[in-house]
Amino acid sequence: MINFIVCGLENTLINDDNKTISETTIDLISTLLDEGFKFAVATGYNYQVVKPMFGKIQDKIIYICNDGGVIIYDDKVISKTPIDTLVCMDVIAEMEKDAYKNDIKILFSTERKSAILSHNYDFIRYLSAQGIEPEFVEDIKELHGDINKITLCSNKGFDEKSYEQIYLRWARKANVAISNPNQIFITGPMVSKGTAIEVLQHVYEISEEDTVVFGTGFSDIDMFKHCFYSYAMQWADAQVKHSAKHITESVDTILEDVMRMN
Repeated sequence: MINFIVCGLENTLINDDNKTISETTIDLISTLLDEGFKFAVATGYNYQVVKPMFGKIQDKIIYICNDGGVIIYDDKVISKTPIDTLVCMDVIAEMEKDAYKNDIKILFSTERKSAILSHNYDFIRYLSAQGIEPEFVEDIKELHGDINKITLCSNKGFDEKSYEQIYLRWARKANVAISNPNQIFITGPMVSKGTAIEVLQHVYEISEEDTVVFGTGFSDIDMFKHCFYSYAMQWADAQVKHSAKHITESVDTILEDVMRMN
């Protein structure tokens, strides 16, 4: 019997034009929680950004944040995978080189917060548009908590060659993936949203057969491997839709079906 629902956030529950989760969706999730379901949101965003989006149910759901780098439930960290400090320092040193410094800016994420080393106004405005309000630090040693995600943001965008260069430099020591044409993220080794689902299934003794997953982005594909019921949103890339068993235009419709099934 289905008892675990995992839903991507970006372009699944929210989009670039509207970063508010509908009250209808929140009410549906609330009903499922009252009936004993567990609900997790899986996102590249930080915990402090995502939690307020869920309003009245924000203290009742599980947060898979930083693309799987940290899992938080009931305001407690269940799991986290830090990035090696030497990798963090090497990323900073590399991005300060002439080939990168005029274009790429860095966002660091810990279990709960995010931080930047730059006062660049355009970068701050770019982050603010995504709902991210990072603190400024002179040195990453000032950060409280372990860094479990580094996001490299490029105005020009990353082509295949530039991504390959960055991938080859750190892939042996961390997970390196492209989020969108303007962002590359680095997380701890073996970190993914799918691995986070696997951790939760183990902790709460939930089977893949009882798990439903919704996703839209490339980083959501790995989640589909850990569930029986996988749904890609209609507007997802063809590769994402091909990776899921089902395609849907509405998370709400499927949630209503799940309630009827149970």
